[in-house]
Amino acid sequence: MEYSELVRILEDLVRLPIYGIIGKLKDTPILLSTVEGKVSISALMGDKLRVLTKEPIASSAIPKSHLDFVPFARDVEKGKELHSIYIVNLKGEEYEVASPKLRIFSLAYDEKNIAFIGSSQSESSLYVIEGGKIRKIANVPPFSFVTDLNGEYIIGSGVLKGNPKSQEFFVADLSGNIRIFTPKDGSINTAYYIKDNKIYIISDYENPGESYWIYTFDFQKYERVEFSEKDIYNYKAVELYYNPEDLLIIAKRDGQSKLFFNGKMLNTLDGTINGATKIGDNVYFAHSSLVTPYRVYKLNLRNNKTEVIISNREVDIGKVEYVKIRNGDIEVPTWIIRANKPTKIGIVYVHGGPWAEVDNGWDLLIAPLVYAGFNVIAPNYRGSTGYGSRFNLMNIGDPGGGDLSDVVRARDYAIENGIAEKIGIMGYSYGGYMTLLALGKLPDKWDFGIAGASVADWVEMYDLSDSFFKSFMEVLFIGKNLDLMKNRSPISYVNNVKAPLCIIHSQNDTRTPLVPVLRYVQELQKGGKTFEFHVIPNLGHTIYKIDDAIDLLLPALIFLKKLFG
Repeated sequence: MEYSELVRILEDLVRLPIYGIIGKLKDTPILLSTVEGKVSISALMGDKLRVLTKEPIASSAIPKSHLDFVPFARDVEKGKELHSIYIVNLKGEEYEVASPKLRIFSLAYDEKNIAFIGSSQSESSLYVIEGGKIRKIANVPPFSFVTDLNGEYIIGSGVLKGNPKSQEFFVADLSGNIRIFTPKDGSINTAYYIKDNKIYIISDYENPGESYWIYTFDFQKYERVEFSEKDIYNYKAVELYYNPEDLLIIAKRDGQSKLFFNGKMLNTLDGTINGATKIGDNVYFAHSSLVTPYRVYKLNLRNNKTEVIISNREVDIGKVEYVKIRNGDIEVPTWIIRANKPTKIGIVYVHGGPWAEVDNGWDLLIAPLVYAGFNVIAPNYRGSTGYGSRFNLMNIGDPGGGDLSDVVRARDYAIENGIAEKIGIMGYSYGGYMTLLALGKLPDKWDFGIAGASVADWVEMYDLSDSFFKSFMEVLFIGKNLDLMKNRSPISYVNNVKAPLCIIHSQNDTRTPLVPVLRYVQELQKGGKTFEFHVIPNLGHTIYKIDDAIDLLLPALIFLKKLFG
């Protein structure tokens, strides 16, 4: 394959638009999309998509259906994730309302105010913007998120009581009073919606560690939300999201999701639902699979018929198989995507997070690898979402331990079952960390490695991080456990690396800073290892533009071409 062909493949796939429905404004579906090559807020007007925001955005509040505007955050420091806050309306008029230049992961709003949690080097705090002016309400535990604002109350969730294996929710008022709630100590709870003086939460407190359900809380008692149609009960979902305004449920099981209306399963394809909203008798939803790019659909509730509203180019990248690989007492849910062209070269793709997953949805990093002719093995190691909170919490206190064992077992499965004869490992963020650690701790297992935005040294990363990511590491390692951080840092094993290695990192990454990776590369050089090192200028950890994704992926594909032609 010529280099020009690699570039064409990459551009063709990465430029396929991504769509996600986040709600509605005034009976108009609102989406996040990359239709113009950048992450934007867009409105679906009839069957036409209108991009509302001018420059790439970092995050958005959930739209309020009775309003005609939505707030969002934008990175204003070249990828360093220092954000300003804007609003945009259905006319595409955009205004900056505040420039706190803090790290902002979550926003909520109502008719009058905007609430957000912002993190600096020293603290994380809950803020409100009133009349264009920022006011700090109170300091909050750094690993927390705001989800809704309705009149006098702001709600959110996080690790609020100091137990890294539980998640509580809070209710704050505009005076700064914050109350923390949980239906049961040790349970995982997300409060996300206020309606009719009730707070809607998703919790596992009745089925600890196994599955979640939907409840309301009125400051006195918790009540299960029940549905008149019974399909949702028979589906036995592990994770759910429920919109009480639309009566829509997105329910997940075994790495895929289905859409329900008031408990009745709707007509959707296999794959992953990426948001839905209801307008009149029509439900609009976005959908994709590992081998099918995103499309937007309209489903009529009267006849349960579905039509494509926004299509995407047809591609044929490969075939998908879902298996559960036994690793001791653990089953590791794993997606295997085989390239159309017969090959015996495999790539174990390790997702980031670590609290995330590879589901049956279009993946910007996986699709080009398969299309370029590699078999991809994507394990959902312990710590992944989508399989219950017990599985999700298994790597807390053990990063780079059991989760790495799961990844290696997926590698062995691929060899044992003839999926690959030569096999490497690749990942971004936590996946990049796992790549470096695997190459150092188990060097004879791998023929190559590709690490993007990786963690090379947890101790040094901790020293360089702001309050949010310090808290992230304290949750992951159950405190400031420097001995365990050192033991699980790839730099402790750098001299063992044998396989050719490609390292790709962004200059302005503040989540996984560049400085420790530079030191790791120096050790590779001292040891005479075979490696490539690519620093992408003026880019941070998060991909906001399609060209940024190409800058990060192209070195990986060129590296693979050099190895395998």
